[in-house]
Amino acid sequence: MSFLNNIFGTKPKTDFSVLQTDVHSHFLPGLDDGCKTFEESIRLLKSMHEAGFRNIVCTPHIQAVHYQNSRETIMPVFEQLQLLVEKEIPGLSLSVAAEYLLDDGFEKHLENGLMTFGKENYVLTELSYFTPYPRYRNLLQQIQMKGFKPILAHPERYGYWAKHDEPIEELHGAGILLQVNIPSLTDYYGSTIRKRAFGLVEKGLVSLAGSDIHNANYLNSVLGGLQQRSLSKILEQNRFANCELM
Repeated sequence: MSFLNNIFGTKPKTDFSVLQTDVHSHFLPGLDDGCKTFEESIRLLKSMHEAGFRNIVCTPHIQAVHYQNSRETIMPVFEQLQLLVEKEIPGLSLSVAAEYLLDDGFEKHLENGLMTFGKENYVLTELSYFTPYPRYRNLLQQIQMKGFKPILAHPERYGYWAKHDEPIEELHGAGILLQVNIPSLTDYYGSTIRKRAFGLVEKGLVSLAGSDIHNANYLNSVLGGLQQRSLSKILEQNRFANCELM
């Protein structure tokens, strides 16, 4: 019996095939706070494929303090996982990039060459949950000046923007793509963030959706969302541009 059938009894009518591509995930084992083993990664990826995803972008954290990853640490792990996926999950394509924290170390990565994905060299970025990096706008502009397309992950989770949309609207107006977390839409982080996430989607400020999967708990939240009419509705309305990126 499939993982989806185990959760729901029967396979849900809606799946994630309308997205095709997951632009934000932590499946590369041992590099950050995501998957711990290749076995865990393959198990979760099989469920993602069954749920309709055909392309997965692996985006391990790159940060100045906690996760000091680089192309040199990431690529060997990605290549090993890619070989396993080719053998065990035919029809699922893996790509690799990174989730860059906009911090004091980011400009070094910008100078050395960023890990990008997709047709237009997309760069996934994030901010601290506690306070935005003072020069974050400048760093995003530098990404654009290099000819890359910046994506800002999970703006709905930044508490300092919870009561006003102006910074998010400014980024959207400046050509920064905004990516909402699917678990935010399924109440994984609580009702306040769920409401915030749907509000940003309804205002047309969000372009992309990502799983941000770290482990089985995230996966259960993502797949469980298929039973929620609110998430199924925006998937059916094709509100996200994921399928256009690769």
